[in-house]
Amino acid sequence: MDKLRQELSSLRVERVLDVATRDGAFAKEMYKGFAGCGEIVALDLSEKMFEKGREKCAGMPVRFVLGDACHMDFADDTFDVVAVANSLHHVPDLGALLGEMKRVVKPGGLVLISEMYSDGQPKASLTHWILHDIDCTMHTIDGIYHHPTYFKSEILWFARNAGLTVEKTLCDLIDDPKVIAKLHERVAAVPGNLKKYEARPEYAFLAAEAAWLNEEYAANGITSAEQFVLFCRK
Repeated sequence: MDKLRQELSSLRVERVLDVATRDGAFAKEMYKGFAGCGEIVALDLSEKMFEKGREKCAGMPVRFVLGDACHMDFADDTFDVVAVANSLHHVPDLGALLGEMKRVVKPGGLVLISEMYSDGQPKASLTHWILHDIDCTMHTIDGIYHHPTYFKSEILWFARNAGLTVEKTLCDLIDDPKVIAKLHERVAAVPGNLKKYEARPEYAFLAAEAAWLNEEYAANGITSAEQFVLFCRK
């Protein structure tokens, strides 16, 4: 994420919080961007990805912590930067999440939101968006909360409704070759993944999305979906 790293390159911060961190990918991106950083606390509700995250962030001051981002144990005004990436659509109570992020960031501190968006994805990025939407539908059928990705205007509204001041925005791409390789694998796996839903009423919709995915993949290939990045202040 070159644009993000450039924006962060002038910042020297002591304490950073990355909520819903999963494998620490965004914590790593931030650390690579900062001019200096004392510690990044990587918070998640599940420890499942922490082992992978510790490998990914080896040699970096990233500390993985188990906790609920909607009900955090941290004191008010604790962190210089609080971030969330690719997780708004996985959280049922966005008011609670963003309220907690605002509470624990220092006055004048940076709240960073990075989220895949629904409107206007460029060609190869659209392929990833369709793939993600298929995953969203399958998860919903399976009873896993996974809201469809939001429009950029909705993401802006969430931040402003939480009382945050949006200073600037940008669109950026995840440029990790390993991420791109994984996307190709995921496209190849779609036909097999859909078989379990053949008896479901939602299968026709899934099959139509899979056909659209194949068309876009054949025409444009695939790269990561663009992220809508918001730089907000408390």
